[in-house]
Amino acid sequence: MSTGLAAPPPMWYYRRLPDGLVVMHTRLEHAEQLETLQRICFPTLDDAQRFKAAHYRRHLELFPDGQFVVLDGDCVVGATTTLRLPFDFDHIDHTFADIIQGGWLTSHQPAGDWLYGADVGVNPAYRGRGLATALYAARQEVVWRLGLKGQVTAGMIAGYGEVKQHISAEEYYRDVVDGRIKDRTLSMQLGIGFEPRALLAGYLNDPVCDNYSVLITLDTAKPVPGASRKSAMSYIRLNTEIPGPRARDLIARRQAAVPSGMGRATDVVVERASDALVFDVDGNTLIDFAGGIGMMAVGHSPAPVVQAIARQAEKFVHVCALVATYEPYVRLAEMLNELTPGTFRKKTILANSGAEAVENSVKLSRKFTGRPAIVCFEGGYHGRTLLTLSLTSKYGLFKSGFGPFAPEIVRLPIPQLFRTPNGMTEEQYLDFGIRQLENAFVAQVDPSAVAAVIIEPVQGEAGFIPVPPRFLRRLRELCDAHGMVMIADEVQCGLGRTGRLFAVEHYDIVPDLIVTAKSLGAGMPIAAVTGRADIMDAAHLGGIGGTYGGSPVACAAAIEALNIIRQPAFLAHARRLGDVRGLGPMMLAEFVRDRRTKEPSSPDETLQIVRQAVANGVLVMRAGLYSNGVRLLPPLTMPEDMLREGLNAIGSAIETVSARLAAAPV
Repeated sequence: MSTGLAAPPPMWYYRRLPDGLVVMHTRLEHAEQLETLQRICFPTLDDAQRFKAAHYRRHLELFPDGQFVVLDGDCVVGATTTLRLPFDFDHIDHTFADIIQGGWLTSHQPAGDWLYGADVGVNPAYRGRGLATALYAARQEVVWRLGLKGQVTAGMIAGYGEVKQHISAEEYYRDVVDGRIKDRTLSMQLGIGFEPRALLAGYLNDPVCDNYSVLITLDTAKPVPGASRKSAMSYIRLNTEIPGPRARDLIARRQAAVPSGMGRATDVVVERASDALVFDVDGNTLIDFAGGIGMMAVGHSPAPVVQAIARQAEKFVHVCALVATYEPYVRLAEMLNELTPGTFRKKTILANSGAEAVENSVKLSRKFTGRPAIVCFEGGYHGRTLLTLSLTSKYGLFKSGFGPFAPEIVRLPIPQLFRTPNGMTEEQYLDFGIRQLENAFVAQVDPSAVAAVIIEPVQGEAGFIPVPPRFLRRLRELCDAHGMVMIADEVQCGLGRTGRLFAVEHYDIVPDLIVTAKSLGAGMPIAAVTGRADIMDAAHLGGIGGTYGGSPVACAAAIEALNIIRQPAFLAHARRLGDVRGLGPMMLAEFVRDRRTKEPSSPDETLQIVRQAVANGVLVMRAGLYSNGVRLLPPLTMPEDMLREGLNAIGSAIETVSARLAAAPV
């Protein structure tokens, strides 16, 4: 199984043309359209030398960087496919069939120093709109990005077949090169900057050119209209300010149609996304460090997930698990039962969202214990429904005006070591925090009344704060001693986000129930509660469930996501992405006005950093109890060079805003 970690994401190129058409890397779903396009563009080409859908899929396996399409919406209207080769221009004795070897491009050599163009095709209805030039521009950026010598191709002299009775191929070739004859293919290529090297007889089998081709090259030093050396050497591609004109139109429509209370972290308007890159409606490319607030651990639209969704949707979209049984629900439950910590027998219920799963965990805990109270912690975030909002901290942003809240909620303090009080060591502060915890079960609630204690092993909205290990272990001891259910809310921090499959694995403890969502569905709405079978079986028949919980399409996506995340190579790559504050690649940078007092920067100052980062080409958002942190939840497929580029852009944003604030009048 490929996890996409060995090479940069193939879809790094994305360019919107002035007329709205898009040039981008070929994807697997384009293969059938590409076969059709070949037949339209080259109707007389020998069938043995025409690429089929299977060939295009193979091209993507061999050399994804070199395959491009032009899209009108979702329709492929132009394309090119390439490979890398070493080239000896003094000894041209091969044919097109030798190069493509039956259409499989098996002659591709990853260390080859020339980019060989196997074809460029433009739908006749779209000719005259510069699409061939745009495809050559994309190819030239590959040359620059990979440090190659240039492009080489053997283009047909498409007009020669019509006049071969009146002029020799050599004369036709010279007249085109000298400008006396205009050939619809070769003249265009020479106009771009290609240089003719030789006329090749019998290079390919097509009567349009009487089987003649012309070997042409485009040196790496040559500019091509539409090609950018700067963009070729980076992932970020900024063609307009953000938001651009198309984005502003859609944002205005959103403001008119969607309630104002539903915030948006940025002014980015997405058209497509792939792996860790987001492409907006104005043709800008941004590195995604928000990851759908942690949903996109396996990246945007990974092929196995997309294919699984399509396969399931073709069978049936939904029947409801309360009505009938289907294999994807059962299979996903089995996988979660196997993968979550604990050697006890487990069961799983699926839901639509993290909040719904948290509610199920609370209901099951109350039913199992017969107790009413739920203990949660300052800084915790558990959702936006009435019960989960009652559990959630950060009053001003999430709770203001939405009360009254659910009863029987006890909120306890948690040691935040970053803000250890003056005069105390971290260990002393932690000792004090544990004494507060123990005292709360005397002063605030008796353990015999507590159904469950719910805690995020790494607090998300509070600022990506790992719970101190000794505190979490003591909490487990108290739950064991008093029969309280321990619920680990791993909606945001689970499933590879901290470099291990579950964050609690860093602590060597096993909760009774684990709540997962976000990364579980690879962007599809799905969540789960997994845990001790006796607790999960506590509800009466019909007491739990929901219409959409465990959608078969979402289950199919989750199964593929888990298959990717559970791979040791995937988790090892996640750990290599590093940490600022958090565990592994669950990162947050908190901004303070004074390093000694830890006085938080204002939410507005942090928002300025977010906006400047977006202007620099990186998608981020705020977090933290004081809204003074920038959270970094990159897809865990992100290659390290992309991570560095994104961090540099964020660093530049911090410097820009810091300079602006320093220069502002007091």
